[in-house]
Amino acid sequence: MIDLSNARFAFLDIETTGLSPWFGDRICQIGIVVTEGKRIKRTFESLVNPERDLSPAAAYVNGLNEANLARAPRFEEVAETVEALLQDAVVVCHNAKFDIQFFDSEYRRLGREVEYPNLIDTLLLARGFFDLPSYSLPALAEAFQVPIVQDGSRAQADALTAKNVFFGMMESLRQLNKPLDDYIGIYNSPAWPDGGVYLPTELSEAINSGKRLFIKYMDKDGEISERWITPMQVMGLSDYIYLQAYCHTREAERTFRLDRILEVAVQVDRQ
Repeated sequence: MIDLSNARFAFLDIETTGLSPWFGDRICQIGIVVTEGKRIKRTFESLVNPERDLSPAAAYVNGLNEANLARAPRFEEVAETVEALLQDAVVVCHNAKFDIQFFDSEYRRLGREVEYPNLIDTLLLARGFFDLPSYSLPALAEAFQVPIVQDGSRAQADALTAKNVFFGMMESLRQLNKPLDDYIGIYNSPAWPDGGVYLPTELSEAINSGKRLFIKYMDKDGEISERWITPMQVMGLSDYIYLQAYCHTREAERTFRLDRILEVAVQVDRQ
C-alpha cells in the first residue's frame, strides 16, 4: 500500500505546439516536480525543440519564442532524463489523457513505448468526487484554496499548481479513509487515442457547456476577428481538428480550426 506522506510523486505538465499529435503537434516545453510526500526533492524544466512551428493559439497562450525553441534540445535529448524522473513515481498531471498522448507520440517516434502504471489524473479525480462549476486547474486551485503558481515557465508553474491542487484534494478526501492506491490508475496508459479527441480542459468545458461562446479567432492570413458562436460538433478533417458552429456574427454555420482559436469565453447567464 502506498503511503501518501512519503510516496514519490512526479507532477508533470507540458506545453505543445497545438492540440493533437495525430496531426503532427509536438511537445515544446516540459515541467516536472518530484516530491517525497509534500516535500519537493527535485524540479526539472526544459524547452524542447518541436522541429515544427507553433500554432497561432499555442504561441498566443504560452508566449514561447520560436527562436529559443529552435536552440532547445530535441525530445530525444531529454527523454532519458524525463524517464528517470517519472520512473518508480506516482505520476500526477491535470487532464492526463491530453498530456500522455503527446508523450506516447514522442516515444513512438523513438521506436519505444511508454507506460505509467501509477498514474493519477487530478481532472478525473476532481470530477469523480467533487461537484464544481469548472474543473480547470485555476478553478480547482481556487476551490481548494491553494496557491496558483505563476513564477517561472508555464509548464513548471502548472506542475507546481497541480501539486498544490492534488494535496488540497487529498486533504478534502481524507474523511473517506481511502488508501492512495484507490486513486491510482484511473485510466490505462499509454493513452494513444482510439476514438474521440482529447482537448485542454478549458476549451473542452467551453465547447461542451451548451452555451454561446465568445471567441477570438485568427484566420490563415493572420487576421484576428471576434465572434459569438454556438458550438455544434468537433470533427477531425484531413488536415486538423475543427469546431463546427453557428456563427451569430455571420448568421451562418462556420468551421473554425481549433488551433486558431486564441481566446474563448462562455456566455454568462443573466440573473
